[in-house]
Amino acid sequence: MNVGSILWVMWNATLAIVPVLAGYAFRGAVSKRPMRFSGYVAALPLGLIWFIFLPNTCYLLTEWRHFLEMLDRQNLFVVSQTDGRMFIKLVLWSVFYFLYSLFGMMTFTMAIRPVERAALRRGLPVKFWAVPFFAAEALGVYLGLVLRFNSWDLLRNPSPVWHAIVEVGGRPKLALFILAFGGFLWMAYEALDIWLDGLKQRLATGKSGA
Repeated sequence: MNVGSILWVMWNATLAIVPVLAGYAFRGAVSKRPMRFSGYVAALPLGLIWFIFLPNTCYLLTEWRHFLEMLDRQNLFVVSQTDGRMFIKLVLWSVFYFLYSLFGMMTFTMAIRPVERAALRRGLPVKFWAVPFFAAEALGVYLGLVLRFNSWDLLRNPSPVWHAIVEVGGRPKLALFILAFGGFLWMAYEALDIWLDGLKQRLATGKSGA
């Protein structure tokens, strides 16, 4: 991996961390009692940053395409069967992309958790909004992966972004695929959310037992 690739990985990882920080900051702003005007002023931009940057987390799932391109370009899978050095290279790259994708989904989950908890405390119908929310995140991945929009384009140059979103509505197969990907993101979030709750409880039990 060259310097440019390392910097690109670090940049994508940084973008994935942004909504996690924004999510916890948002929860802190709306959890204060009584809720003051300053809390609303802080919550609005934090919520916007959280929502706009959130697709950068699950976007990391799509980085496997670079791995597949490398396999095809270097014929790595076939060569690795007779070349031990190439086999090690194949294993290392596989582990890297697995961990990179896992990092993306963990930041995805950790970014949503504080906002969801804050919404539940206020009695908001979180499950009702789950389908459009995760579909919107899947749409965000499509806009970044295929049309190459950045998160900040929604603020700096929103017209082409909204035009692209409207166009999706006129392409039923694409819209269905995005909706299906949103369903996958929902299931993945629920699974990781349960796992994190279990891990948190286990750590708490371990501390109390000690």
